[in-house]
Amino acid sequence: MAPSLRKTAAAAAVLLLIILTFESSESRWGYCNDHLSGSYKGVCWGSANDADCSDACFNESIDNYSGKCYFFQCWCYSKCDSKIVAPAGSPIRP
Repeated sequence: MAPSLRKTAAAAAVLLLIILTFESSESRWGYCNDHLSGSYKGVCWGSANDADCSDACFNESIDNYSGKCYFFQCWCYSKCDSKIVAPAGSPIRP
């Protein structure tokens, strides 16, 4: 008995949904200085390319401490500044 086209299409749709859910569920929250890598080339596939992404980020800047694939792109994470800077025109209160 050959698989029907409907079952094959449904299986492909479920697989695509699982992949997209996995890629979008990787949390990027909690990082204050994240940016796209300027040197990483190609598609970034989750944990399969995280090491290559991290290497590209390390080579871009000494301030980058990590790199991670998020939604098929390589994101670099930099150290956060702990200084709180007030805008020049803001009043100073004692």
